[in-house]
Amino acid sequence: MSHFFKNLFLRSSKLTMAFVLTGLCCSLALADDELDALRKKRAENETVEQKFIDSNIAISNWLDGAAEGLDLFLVGKKLTDAKNETHVRIENSTYSMEGANLTNATSLNVNLRLPNLEEYWQLKFTTYDDTEESRSVKSGYLRQTPRQENYGATVGLFRKLGNIRTSFQPRIGLQDPLKVSHSLRFESILDTKTYKINPKLEFYADADKGTGIYWNLNFNFELSPLWSLTLINEANYEDKTHLYSAGNGFSFGNYINETSTMGYTLIFTSLNQPSYHLDSFSASVSWNQLIYKKILDYQIIPHLDFARAQSFKGAAGLIFNLNLNF
Repeated sequence: MSHFFKNLFLRSSKLTMAFVLTGLCCSLALADDELDALRKKRAENETVEQKFIDSNIAISNWLDGAAEGLDLFLVGKKLTDAKNETHVRIENSTYSMEGANLTNATSLNVNLRLPNLEEYWQLKFTTYDDTEESRSVKSGYLRQTPRQENYGATVGLFRKLGNIRTSFQPRIGLQDPLKVSHSLRFESILDTKTYKINPKLEFYADADKGTGIYWNLNFNFELSPLWSLTLINEANYEDKTHLYSAGNGFSFGNYINETSTMGYTLIFTSLNQPSYHLDSFSASVSWNQLIYKKILDYQIIPHLDFARAQSFKGAAGLIFNLNLNF
């Protein structure tokens, strides 16, 4: 009898162990299924965002690799360990103005850097003339119309003479016939603990507008860790048309957080034809948001314009800029 109960106990123990092992296997299988489901769910939630970031990084790495390959091909050997700063920026802008149709435009800026070829040499491909745009106070603070298409390549030669940065930038406009323009610029920054002075002087020659002179003398004051004030003083003279235009005003900058800033700007524009007069003034508020660092950012700029041609009657407008960087 004792032998019978002993065999029964052993069989029961084996069956119990089998049931336990089966249960553990089922539990592990269910756990694996739940983990797979969680992974799939997490992947689905991150697919669009993560794929966008990964794609941007992959394209940026490809552009840097292509630029470095071209750099080494032209030089024949590696002369510097400086990081390649090749940069591509795609800007899409939408303009809405009271009494005008909604317009949208996209522009491209390719800044090709080849550090081994020459430390201060740059090559840029753009769908617009960025040197000409920089000579307009409204383009810098409140560009209200789409950029004029002007495909071209710019070679930049940069040198520093003491505290003065100099640049010579000839540009070839890819048109029929080809148009060549030149820009010679001198710039310096006086930086103190409470304010900065940024003087600029540029001599330029344009195929359509002839020769000209542009100057800029802006003052920037750090009012607090969150607020800054810029006093704007710019002027441009075109010799061919004897047109002198000046931009004066101020802009308050407000730091919100690491990804967001706001700006409050008032700009007055004056012309010398037929006699020196106030031609227009504009007030604007800008919201600047960085969505992904060095990848995606945008601006929303509502503005109110008062033009002499419209008897200084206010006209409201809205600008939306979306910028993609590689």
